[in-house]
Amino acid sequence: MKVAMGVLTLVAAVTGLALALPFLIDLDKYKDQYKPLIEDALNRTVQIQDVRLTLWPTIGARVTGLSILDDPAFGAGAFASVASLDVGVKLLPLLSGKIEVGEITLREPVVTIVRNQRGVMNVATLGRAGREAPSVPSRAPIPSMEGPLKILGMLAADRVSIAGGTLTFRDFSAAKPTEYVLQDLDLLLRSIGIGRAPSLHLDAVVRPFNLPLKLDGTFGPLKETAGIEAINVRLNLGSTHFTVTGSVAGHDGTFHVTSPVVGTTDLPMSIPVKQSIDATDFRVTADVKGQTIEMREVSCDLFGGRVRGGGTLVVGSEDPPFSGHLAIEGFLVGPAWRAVVDAPLSISGTADIALALKGRGFSMPNRTKDLEGTGRLAIRDGTIEGINLLREMTTVLNVAGVALGDPKATAFSTIEADLAVEQGMIRVQRFLMDGHDFRATGGGMIGFDRRLSLAVTVSLSRDLSEKIAGASPVAKLAMRDGRMVLPLVIGGTVQSPSYRLDLKGVTENLHEQIQRKAAQVADRLLGGTAPDVLNRRGRPLLSEILGRSRP
Repeated sequence: MKVAMGVLTLVAAVTGLALALPFLIDLDKYKDQYKPLIEDALNRTVQIQDVRLTLWPTIGARVTGLSILDDPAFGAGAFASVASLDVGVKLLPLLSGKIEVGEITLREPVVTIVRNQRGVMNVATLGRAGREAPSVPSRAPIPSMEGPLKILGMLAADRVSIAGGTLTFRDFSAAKPTEYVLQDLDLLLRSIGIGRAPSLHLDAVVRPFNLPLKLDGTFGPLKETAGIEAINVRLNLGSTHFTVTGSVAGHDGTFHVTSPVVGTTDLPMSIPVKQSIDATDFRVTADVKGQTIEMREVSCDLFGGRVRGGGTLVVGSEDPPFSGHLAIEGFLVGPAWRAVVDAPLSISGTADIALALKGRGFSMPNRTKDLEGTGRLAIRDGTIEGINLLREMTTVLNVAGVALGDPKATAFSTIEADLAVEQGMIRVQRFLMDGHDFRATGGGMIGFDRRLSLAVTVSLSRDLSEKIAGASPVAKLAMRDGRMVLPLVIGGTVQSPSYRLDLKGVTENLHEQIQRKAAQVADRLLGGTAPDVLNRRGRPLLSEILGRSRP
């Protein structure tokens, strides 16, 4: 009985001592040892409320009230904070006097990333000791991987997890500030440490789009320098799956992104389309060199055609400069038009398009002011639905009773044009449109607001010209070498174009006819000067000029 009481007493004493250890052992004195190391690695002020010893579920320490303050250039609030940080150590190494971290758990962390009106991000100086974001930078500092990689290397843990995290991104550089949030963020990293290649698993929801986000893969091995030899992850965004591979060395990196199908409904951005658009066999190869992002390859299959392009973007300024080129072959215009344009007018056909553009910034004022470039458009074997160009011409001429086929469509064999982009306008040069009974040439301007200002000369076939001229004496004024040639002015908008006859062009054509007929009259009258000759030859020629008979 005495032995049993002794054992119980010993157990109670050990249990009581174990329960009292977190209160008897003060770990706060150690935070002064590690806090400067963390602050130096992050280049941020760190605040810690309390540090306590824990025995369950593992032996270790719990940090509460942990906050990493923001760069002073962005405010005095917290850049990141956690409700609690638990660090568990391995028992067997601890018995031999070694401390090896087994698990680290962050509960309800909150991280806020901000881009200010000058385009500078508050993460730009993270891990850059001794450097602050300038108040008026010509170009923002480059975000550094050195600090975060140092922290990961220092952790040397078997397992690092985040539960219930929130990552917020606020962008004040655009005309209309935007905010995106990764909510309900759960993260698990395994095998952290120098020389290791950690595995990664992440789950979150992208707000305000309510898109589920999942990330799985590996990266590493981790080095004491800022570099990752290999990145191999799979990103699931909604129903879209991306494979991302690459490497990072300091501020430089190379990335390859592929996906079998990318749908617009799964993109975390607002795209002005009427229906979902799917791009298949999506591929991107990008090189990051400091603040320059070079897209060496961007390609996909879209609307039956193959899209290929590339470009360069220099980040870090309020209006980042960019340049790019794009080529599309075998593009089906009809489905693309119906997916993007909300208008009664539509166009079909197979297109080849080439564009080269450059500019600064991405807002509408920037596009209007700075976007410029050139392009080439060719559409084959198509139809413009909703309008019959020949019928519009006969309406302008007030001609009725001429059969013109489908009253609400214009079929064409070719549309070609050279394009130039400048000052918020698309300048249409060397425009050519060929159809069965007509050819249209000309040019003009199409505004980014879809307003039209085009001058087009339409030349009709001989058969159709004779039919129209026979139905209207006025139409004879537009005849030239046996064909009717009408100069038209097209205005209004892409959705609702308007047409009118260019009277100046018609007048010039009439003037040419009068001069030509007058020369013929003079030649004929020179053959005789008698009054009966003048009366017999002059009046019919005058009637021919005016296009009607005279008594």
